[in-house]
Amino acid sequence: MSKVYWLLLSLLGLVFTANAQTTDTLGNAKIAIGVSTNAYRGDLGQPYDKWTLAFQGSLLFNHQRRLHGGVHLAYGTLNGQAQGERVFDPEVNTANRFFKTNFLSVHYGLEYDIIRHKNLVVYLSQGLGFVRFSPKDQFDQNLQDDLSTRAPNETYGNIAVMLPTQLGINYFFPNRFGVGSKVGFSNFLTDYIDNISQLSSDSGNDNVLHVQFLFFVPVAF
Repeated sequence: MSKVYWLLLSLLGLVFTANAQTTDTLGNAKIAIGVSTNAYRGDLGQPYDKWTLAFQGSLLFNHQRRLHGGVHLAYGTLNGQAQGERVFDPEVNTANRFFKTNFLSVHYGLEYDIIRHKNLVVYLSQGLGFVRFSPKDQFDQNLQDDLSTRAPNETYGNIAVMLPTQLGINYFFPNRFGVGSKVGFSNFLTDYIDNISQLSSDSGNDNVLHVQFLFFVPVAF
């Protein structure tokens, strides 16, 4: 619980840091909409083996500044399947070998433009936020409620802290509209995106590799 508390304080610090960069109004904000392809790494299957789709939406503040922030939303799916690797002892349990989940995430990201050349921008971004997930089996049954798929007394929550790290490139037209793409990792502070943790031979939290394609729209308030 103390770890989550300090993460929340860090999120507030990111927000205040971004807001302190400028006193400009929201007239400099931009909306970004787009899609992403996502590949999961966890306890089932080969890392980044199966690609799925997600929808992306962002509200970016003070985008004309080198250091700026924004709020980002994503909704999509993830899945994975064991491919021969041993993830459970069949004499003790019946752990799932397949999972699929919808996810909804929200995070605040602080972006720094490392290259600004005319209408072209290359940037790094670090964020902090939360993701909600609900792993199900191939029969669409909820795995979180099925205690037989995990070790005795092993339970978890379906909301976790996430730390997305990204590298992106944008191009803006003279009318302030733009297009862009970014690649990065969403690092989850949970090992249960796939419902598997203690019974797996793989240690460490789950994460997702994603490639986003975005369209930027200027906002006039």
